Amino acid sequence: MEEIQLPQLWTDIQRCTSGGLGPNVFSYVGMVSETLKSTIPKAVGKQLSQLLDEDPTLMERRQQCAKRLELYKAARDELSILNPFAQLLQALHRLYYKLLQPKFFFKTSKFSEGLYVKAGATRYPNLCFYRNVQTVTYAIVDGSYVPSTTQTHQPDKTKENESTKLESVGAFQKLPMVMPSVDILYSALRKAKRVPPTKGIANIAKRERNKGAKQLDALMKELAVPLREYTENFPKKKYLHPYERSLIELTLGDGNYEEVLRNVDALRKKVVGVGKEHASLCAKCLTKRDALERLNEGMEKLEEVFKCDGKAVDDLLNIAKTLRAMPVVDLETPTLCLVGAPNVGKSSLVRELSTGKPEICNYPFTTRGILMGHIALNFQHFQVTDTPGLLKRHDEDRNNLEKLTLAVLSHLPTAILYVHDLTGECGTSPSDQFVIYKEIKQRFSNHLWLDVVSKCDILQEAPVIFITEDSDTDNVELARYRKMGPEGAILVSVMDGKGLDELKVQVHEMLVTQMDRIQNSKIDEDNPEPVT
Repeated sequence: MEEIQLPQLWTDIQRCTSGGLGPNVFSYVGMVSETLKSTIPKAVGKQLSQLLDEDPTLMERRQQCAKRLELYKAARDELSILNPFAQLLQALHRLYYKLLQPKFFFKTSKFSEGLYVKAGATRYPNLCFYRNVQTVTYAIVDGSYVPSTTQTHQPDKTKENESTKLESVGAFQKLPMVMPSVDILYSALRKAKRVPPTKGIANIAKRERNKGAKQLDALMKELAVPLREYTENFPKKKYLHPYERSLIELTLGDGNYEEVLRNVDALRKKVVGVGKEHASLCAKCLTKRDALERLNEGMEKLEEVFKCDGKAVDDLLNIAKTLRAMPVVDLETPTLCLVGAPNVGKSSLVRELSTGKPEICNYPFTTRGILMGHIALNFQHFQVTDTPGLLKRHDEDRNNLEKLTLAVLSHLPTAILYVHDLTGECGTSPSDQFVIYKEIKQRFSNHLWLDVVSKCDILQEAPVIFITEDSDTDNVELARYRKMGPEGAILVSVMDGKGLDELKVQVHEMLVTQMDRIQNSKIDEDNPEPVT
């Protein structure tokens, strides 16, 4: 008997029996099997058994194997005969899947069997396909079948891109609610003490250690889960918008935000470690008394750890309150930013121009943060920001309030309304204001700009000259600035309303221009020019 490859034949038989020709091949195999059974006499088995001196049971297994070999050989011969027909079926199979593309709209008709095509397309008759002739698997892609073996698996980069995508302005309003550390601790203790042992434990010691281990595990989870949510849901500073990143650094101090989050995560890890350790010790106790002692010891240790390092949670609570109080700036809405030296009247103009109500006092740095207001003109909405005043000094010497002003101008698309006070009441000399003005205008020359001289009702005809200033300077531009301000500046007075109407018209025109700028920049981002 020639050598037969059993796995290949068995695979071929399975392919035949599961396809459209299965019934024919299967009946033929059955017929061959019955023929073999009738042609092999039983005496042959006994003679072979005597010759080989083997166990009859083993000989019977050999006979069954011989029958299967004959059956496999017959099936293989049948498959070799059908091979040309299988190739034809494979070609029809490919044609069938071409017909399944979206340009053919198949439906089931109650008047005819199988598939038919709408008017205007060719109708194809029903075909009987040999299913397992195909050697590749198919996946549905845009309504058509594409062999999956030709496609290399591409890792899903969507989640990776989500994590690295920069947040838009407004991330501070999405911060999770942080509970005080005391509330977290006592809520966790209350819930853990209500955890019962597993039902069905008759032994007192086993029941008590089961209860202790479950309560310690529950306390550990009740303390650790909120801490994990805080560390995961507070945004990473490197993914924030540059404006909000600057707010964090200047309001909280450089590095304080990350340090507090690290302390909260360290507390979580310590709670998990202590909780697992004492729960494991409690589960190994042999008596009820030992289990109770381990339970109380674990509860006290977890409470001590959380009270000792719980200040990190309270610090995070204060950070969340501070950041939520920050004004939200819409990047797609034109924004007017009032800039100038301290106490020159910026807050008073914000009250006149917008809905903002900043504090107004007669001392420098009344504004200790970024304050927002809104303007509604001709069914159009605009934003107004009041910023802390700027002093004459280098950037490295500026305080955090001044750096807030520079951050707004650097990271937000704003139009600048620069306010000058030449009366001498603000505390900053006109010469120093002139130097600050020239520096800021040169640095942010790409912004829309409008100059205003405030308090013109008390502006004297003779220019105010401080003792520390040089009155005999030959700088013509500075001399003119001391008397009337920069060229083209609007003289206004909040007290008697002088120049306010003209200022509102100019502000509205500038904000409309700013809106056009924003829309044009958005169009340029959506339709970048091709690189040649």
